Amino acid sequence: MKNILFATAFFLLCLSVKAQSLQVKDLSNSVGSWEGKLTYLDYSTGKPYTMSANIKISLTKNKNGYIMGYEYPNEPQANSKDTTYIVNKLFGKDKIVEFKKTVDGGYSLVTEIAGEDGNDNKKAILRHTYLLKNKTFSIVKDVKFEGTDKWIKRNEYLLNRAEN
Repeated sequence: MKNILFATAFFLLCLSVKAQSLQVKDLSNSVGSWEGKLTYLDYSTGKPYTMSANIKISLTKNKNGYIMGYEYPNEPQANSKDTTYIVNKLFGKDKIVEFKKTVDGGYSLVTEIAGEDGNDNKKAILRHTYLLKNKTFSIVKDVKFEGTDKWIKRNEYLLNRAEN
């Protein structure tokens, strides 16, 4: 029993060390306009569907919020804007699982939250992975339904920095 408690405590310590402290300013290199595509898994057909997608990223005036404006040129009714704040170890409502800066100014941010997904709104863990490289930005949403160990790629934004 002692070994199980020690192993659990060690595992939790490793998880907390794995996520560097994150502040909105750490995401500032992603500010700007991004153009590309969104590919998502259509649960009805079981096949991927790809469409044009753009994201405009900015920070709030006080630099405490991260604003993402989603634009879909062929489906403008789906356009939306989200402002996310980092409080404690949460990116909005999502738990920050991992954050790593890269030497070239990029970063990798992984978040998870319990939620629902699928056509029948099954309980699941929703994981988002944000990856900023030199001139590319991607966001992947993976889903793991309750009672399974398998992650399913639900959607993926693949974007390039827009030329101004």
